[in-house]
Amino acid sequence: MKRTTWLMMLSSVMLIGCAEKEDEGAASSSSDQTPVVSVSNYPLQYYVERIAPWIDVQFPAQVSGDPAYWKPSAQDISAMQEADLVLLNGASYETWLANVSLSQAKLVDTSQGVEDKLIALTGHTTHSHGLEGEHEHTDTAFTLWLDLTLAQAQVQALSSALAGKWPHRSGEIEQSATALIGELESLDGQLKAVVSGAADRPVLFSHPVYQYLQSRYGMNGKSVHWEPDAMPDEAMWQELEELLKRHPAKWMIWEGTSLPAITEKLVQMGIRSVVFDPCAGKPEQGDFMSVMKQNVAELQRVYGSQS
Repeated sequence: MKRTTWLMMLSSVMLIGCAEKEDEGAASSSSDQTPVVSVSNYPLQYYVERIAPWIDVQFPAQVSGDPAYWKPSAQDISAMQEADLVLLNGASYETWLANVSLSQAKLVDTSQGVEDKLIALTGHTTHSHGLEGEHEHTDTAFTLWLDLTLAQAQVQALSSALAGKWPHRSGEIEQSATALIGELESLDGQLKAVVSGAADRPVLFSHPVYQYLQSRYGMNGKSVHWEPDAMPDEAMWQELEELLKRHPAKWMIWEGTSLPAITEKLVQMGIRSVVFDPCAGKPEQGDFMSVMKQNVAELQRVYGSQS
């Protein structure tokens, strides 16, 4: 009887030990999983990769076209639901969000805290271009990262969210975020210095996405609705001629390289072209920082020239 009791007790201890090992294994497996963060545009992807390279950053809208007009598939939504965090640009950028069910605890709006600096747009503009087809520009300008002080605020917002989610790595997150913010501050100073040399010089923007760039750096610009890969029709050329009577610009700033035929016709009108890539999508070469440095060099052509 005593032997039987002892054997029963030993069996119980062994079962408990096995269960504890299973629990420890499960916990270890969970902690070893790579964190996943979903982002809505490339600047956010770049920031996270710079601050926390140990995170798997998913950017589902990078597949084609402008991420601002992306619509998620059921598979995209499922992936975002499984992510640890979903980082948003805010400022009306994610129009798809109204039709998607995501946990509010996972959502991080990186424009929160700078709402007073967001630029409201008057009226709606609907037009068609590229693979996105017809779309409407929203009531709030959304390329806020082109004001590099607001880009810094976005970095601060997302780094706080990352540190809150993974507090054991908060020290390295803060250190990396501080370094990135320093680089953005330097770029901000460079842009201010470039434009200040001839801030009153009239320029044209090929598309209405440069509101924050214009506001922060004091640029004297007017926007048209042209696409670099589509020849403007006769009405658009006439509209440009009328605009030039009030705004005699000698430079047009494009999102991408325009067709040679467009460039040549602009040259005939006395207008030269440069590219300032907003970098909403992942560039084919380089990264966010290298593209922004190239953008500074392009603006030096505009504001460093004699006309």
